[in-house]
Amino acid sequence: MTSLKHIAMRLLPPVLVPKAWGSPFEAANWSPRRGMVPGASPTDARNELTPGVRTELVRKSRYMHKNSGFMRELVANMAIYSTGDGIRVQAQSPKPEWNRAAEAYFALWSARCEVTRRFSFEECQALVCRGMDIDGEYFIHKTRDAEGEPRIQLIESHRIGDDYGSKDTIDGVGLDAWGAPVFYRVLEDSSKTRDLPAEAILHIHEPEWAGGVRSHPTIQHSINHVLDEMELLALEKHAVKDNADVSRVLKTARGEIDDNGDFVVGGAGTSNDPSDPVSLQRIVGGKLVALKPDESLDSFQSNRPSPTFTGFLEHLRRDSALGMIPFEFAADSSKVGGAGVRLIVAKADRRFSFRQMILERRLIRPVWAYVIGDAIARGLLPPIAEWWKISSVPPKRVTVDAGREAQQNRADVEMGLKTLSDHFQELGADFGEEIERRASDAKLILDTALKYGVPVEMLWKPSGTALTPTTGRESGSSSSRVAHPA
Repeated sequence: MTSLKHIAMRLLPPVLVPKAWGSPFEAANWSPRRGMVPGASPTDARNELTPGVRTELVRKSRYMHKNSGFMRELVANMAIYSTGDGIRVQAQSPKPEWNRAAEAYFALWSARCEVTRRFSFEECQALVCRGMDIDGEYFIHKTRDAEGEPRIQLIESHRIGDDYGSKDTIDGVGLDAWGAPVFYRVLEDSSKTRDLPAEAILHIHEPEWAGGVRSHPTIQHSINHVLDEMELLALEKHAVKDNADVSRVLKTARGEIDDNGDFVVGGAGTSNDPSDPVSLQRIVGGKLVALKPDESLDSFQSNRPSPTFTGFLEHLRRDSALGMIPFEFAADSSKVGGAGVRLIVAKADRRFSFRQMILERRLIRPVWAYVIGDAIARGLLPPIAEWWKISSVPPKRVTVDAGREAQQNRADVEMGLKTLSDHFQELGADFGEEIERRASDAKLILDTALKYGVPVEMLWKPSGTALTPTTGRESGSSSSRVAHPA
């Protein structure tokens, strides 16, 4: 007996023959009760994310960010909590003096690091972080200004591309035989193109596949949800306005309205009227309406928007936030409490930490190597071993219980379970700077105590330690706490 598969192979063209027929994987079987899943057979991501598809995603994503408050909040939270007031750099070479000098040079360069001198390095970090969510990627060109100073140039995603169907690049990126970028094709205002070497370009994005060249917006999965929400809200607001314009409804059993009106106000009633509404109005106040026997005047009450509609919008927003940060963190945390809030904050903190790692590896480290390497080459900084080693100091981590965590951090530091450098890094502070400030403050306290002949305890009462006013050293003995005048 001929099987159904053989019959289908004879009747259907080869490209339409189902690849899975009677598979034990139900998801692979075709069903008339489900729609066809769009898309061709699995292939490289570069074939799925064509220039036309990526451009359309970026266009809609930018529209959403301009007009959707919820989407703006998602993108803003990612940028604020990931970059804050800037991810700082700490040099980690074996020479502390050189580290301080390199950090000071980099901080001076960071004030106006962009080629147009409009943005600082901290502002560039925030712009790149926002662009990664809205456009999916950002490009940084390592260049020089007219004076020959090293600068960076911000290049948005729509500036990298090529004519559709070009065989020279994959959506504006030229690759070698191994798939490594060789050059990036920049679209200029004059409609001309300029090829920049890959060594001069930083492609900053969150990779989601190995076979891709460009990246899609992080919020692309929520485009349809947000657009539907905006359209529904516009229609619902229009309906609410129409309902607000109707205050009362006149009901009549006759189904028609006389030319003279359906109800009479004032003394227009007939001689059979039992009373005059105008006279009653003078007695009891307010407004009286005389209706005919088959009429009724009811107040109109609108039930729009309904609670069901509000819940539907929340579902759209909740699904739109998935993949970025928790919905409760970005929009509404009133329905969770206790352990649920801590879990949400922990998930959001992990997401921010991952974004910080991307920015550090793809932006901060290469820029440090470019700027400090140029300073060493020009003799502004002495060459030393391991000059390229750095560590980043992200902004203070988000927390839900600052008091409890601060107490636990103090206990961990005292027990030796956590170093002071890790403690200051979690606070978004530089360990070396904090120690220098601590030593400077302690010396100032001792000098002031000696100058005026007052006990150190009146100026500073540290816990578990004491300062010797003559030497400035810490001691555990309380007998050395009294300051003697010089």
